Amino acid sequence: MIRLGITGTDTDVGKTMIGTVLLAMMRNRGLRVAAMKPIETGVKADDPESDAVRLRDAAGQNDPLDTVRPILMAEPLAPWVAASRSGGLLDLNALETAFQTLSEGRDAILVEGAGGLLVPVTRDLAWDGLFVGWGLDLVVVAGNRLGALNHTLLTVRAAHDAGLRVRGVVLNAMGPDPRGIAISTNLEALVELLDPVPVLPFPWIRKDRPIEYAVEIAEENGFETLIAPRNAPEK
Repeated sequence: MIRLGITGTDTDVGKTMIGTVLLAMMRNRGLRVAAMKPIETGVKADDPESDAVRLRDAAGQNDPLDTVRPILMAEPLAPWVAASRSGGLLDLNALETAFQTLSEGRDAILVEGAGGLLVPVTRDLAWDGLFVGWGLDLVVVAGNRLGALNHTLLTVRAAHDAGLRVRGVVLNAMGPDPRGIAISTNLEALVELLDPVPVLPFPWIRKDRPIEYAVEIAEENGFETLIAPRNAPEK
């Protein structure tokens, strides 16, 4: 079974977009896939554009939204902080039950975290620990902007320190007309600094473009390495 975790170097770097593309690529290969957004913060339960809804739709399944997204919090904060402010405790058992349910009968599961890898889920558990416990390989999404080198290197180092296998880094364009010396040099620098971890570019795509368009670009840019079975040779 292919088990993928998606994390970002920061918030709003395109994790969900990349997640939907990877789900579509796996479906195109005939795989039965599941998507999970264990905790979503800062959205309403009926938001049709929420990360959880977008991921579930990309997986092409009829999984209940309460299973895809077991925990929903109103405030746009780290889960531990949001739970503390609401006076409640975050139910890790609910996350575990949902993950096991979604994994049953599937060839692959993709789990998207909230924010970055070390965002606290509870006082003593961040996304890195949750991903390790579920045996996930990691895909890191980095926004291509000033600061990307530091943020990406820190994230990959933290992942390796936690014992996570990093399948690759996606360097995601943050706008339709990227300019600046940092943006133009980040890819080459990260390829050299992170070798042998693959660093794959992804352009900015308008929201009205069909998913097939994004998948075609991803295939051309080598995203297959991010969804290869564990026993397949890495490129």
